[in-house]
Amino acid sequence: MNVIKKIMHAIEKTNLFMGKLMVMILLLSVASITLEVTMRFVFNKPTNWGHEFMTLMFAILYVFVAGYCHYHRAHVRVDILYINCTPRVRAWLDLFSGIFAYIFMLVLFWTSAKFYWSSQNMISGDMFFGIPLTGERSQTDWAPSYYPIKFMLVAGSLMLILQQMCWTVRDIYMAYTGRALK
Repeated sequence: MNVIKKIMHAIEKTNLFMGKLMVMILLLSVASITLEVTMRFVFNKPTNWGHEFMTLMFAILYVFVAGYCHYHRAHVRVDILYINCTPRVRAWLDLFSGIFAYIFMLVLFWTSAKFYWSSQNMISGDMFFGIPLTGERSQTDWAPSYYPIKFMLVAGSLMLILQQMCWTVRDIYMAYTGRALK
């Protein structure tokens, strides 16, 4: 059991770290959109990268915050029945609803992996010292690569699944023993 606890703590610490790191991504996104709006409306010289950069950063933010949010059990739930239940009954309810969560998360992971893989294998048409480069790129003048962002979707959905596994272990322990797993 100690090995499982260590793995669970490592997953949870990673999700906590990613949640704190996403604050920096959020600030970077806000700074880029502030710069874009200032350049566009104050100086009448919009950037060709600001809006796209902000969109890509918010994509990373959105998917990595999911594991952090799930660690804190901050996702939406119906509290009408749940709040009045004992911790043991809550664990059983969480195990039941976890089935649907796993379905969603596995579909998210599978879809993200397919998007990433197709994006990674696209021929971009660019050359580097005569070698054709692979990977989907934006059609804008800035032309950033999309496949690293799509890989972040895979990594973020994996962290969400791992966090759900941690909660499943904790809920099983609570449901059968009536005590919280520390």
